[in-house]
Amino acid sequence: MSLFPDSRVRVIAEIGINHDGSLDKALEMIRVSAACGADFAKFQLLKADEMYSPHAGTYRNESGTYNIRDVVRAGELRAGWLDRLTAACREHGIGFLITVCDEAGLEEILPYRPALLKIASYEISHLPLFERLGALGIPIIFSTACARLGDIEEALAAYRHPERACIMHCNGSYPAPRHIVNLRVLQTLRLAFPRCVIGFSDHTRDPVEAPVGAVALGARVIEKHITLDRRSPGPDHSFAIEPDELRQLVAAVRETERRVAAGENIAVDPVLLGDPAKVVHAEEAYLRGFAFRSVFTRRAIRAGERFSRENLAVLRNGQQPPGLHPREFKSLLGRVCPRDLKAGQPVTWDSLLGPPAA
Repeated sequence: MSLFPDSRVRVIAEIGINHDGSLDKALEMIRVSAACGADFAKFQLLKADEMYSPHAGTYRNESGTYNIRDVVRAGELRAGWLDRLTAACREHGIGFLITVCDEAGLEEILPYRPALLKIASYEISHLPLFERLGALGIPIIFSTACARLGDIEEALAAYRHPERACIMHCNGSYPAPRHIVNLRVLQTLRLAFPRCVIGFSDHTRDPVEAPVGAVALGARVIEKHITLDRRSPGPDHSFAIEPDELRQLVAAVRETERRVAAGENIAVDPVLLGDPAKVVHAEEAYLRGFAFRSVFTRRAIRAGERFSRENLAVLRNGQQPPGLHPREFKSLLGRVCPRDLKAGQPVTWDSLLGPPAA
């Protein structure tokens, strides 16, 4: 059975970290999302220690340069928030959706019996997470910024339930310039993964243009970052849309649905249509290297110690060189570490097979 069996396009209001650590603001953003007609209000279940090593360094976008662990730490949901957020979504009649980035976050949300979870683009290489989600059988929506078709195929193979998955085309540039949107990739994804639902996560500045084009090309889910005030400080406010724009987006999606059902032709700017190839654009290369995951030491490991889930982790690279691809994680478990490794160090074949450090 399809993840979304009816033809209605789902609109996700991505609140993300734009609550700025304020529960009152988070609750107001839920109310606004519902009032504007969104189907889901989405948050992110971030855990700095499970995302980056202490040596990950700084992240930059058009808003500035930030210590990446500080950004993630500031975006973490405080104790007790999940109860309040899920209750507020029920009160306002909007679906609650949350991004999980690691196994620790997944275990935290499981008591809430989620009917659907979101996986961020940069976890697409976190194959142990996809395997765990597949074992649980929880339906997922996962984004694909900076990914190639092979990355998507490998993640789906680890998950094992394509009929329960929605693949979101999106770009890893914030904001995304129009010339790399490539809405034709939606058609490519539909051909490559016919058992999956296909959607679009929009990072362009315009609230309507790209989402309308995506629905015209068959997208079944539209996601857009929202903020109460684009002028607010922080890395994700400047490219998000404000409440009036969210209302415009929802109205435009519903009108486009009507026109598609009526068989009307909907013109889409050729610049937005772009190329059908799913490639990593030059504008995305920085984030692919920075935010994709690989194998790191969780703590210092002495020569002769066996690798375990307690001393290894699958983390985003940050400014450090990458370790082994997460597909190697399980094969390392139980093996004897041949040399001393420092805490927060990428685990590479060279570090395992090369001569011990002097």
